[in-house]
Amino acid sequence: MSTKKGRTLADVMGGLDDDTPEEASAAVAAPAAPIDPPAAKIVPVSVLVSPEDRKRLRQLSLDTGLSIQKLGHEAFNMMLEARGLPPLVPVSANVPSGRSRR
Repeated sequence: MSTKKGRTLADVMGGLDDDTPEEASAAVAAPAAPIDPPAAKIVPVSVLVSPEDRKRLRQLSLDTGLSIQKLGHEAFNMMLEARGLPPLVPVSANVPSGRSRR
């Protein structure tokens, strides 16, 4: 029997819909400045890809010196720009990748 106690789904999902419409629209209109993860509300977005595509994305990350997080932001921003929508607010990964800076 395990003595570990994890978080419940309610604990994890509890704060996702706390923003009022006014707060949400203010966040969209805010300037795109980097945000410190501890001070900001950030949520993960998962994308499923095949193992081969994951290897290609990892290689692209290594070739460009950009993290998968930054590559994802770049791709989403390109898609949003093509549709005339404002870009994502830049955030840092909540766990450093450990990659040395170039």
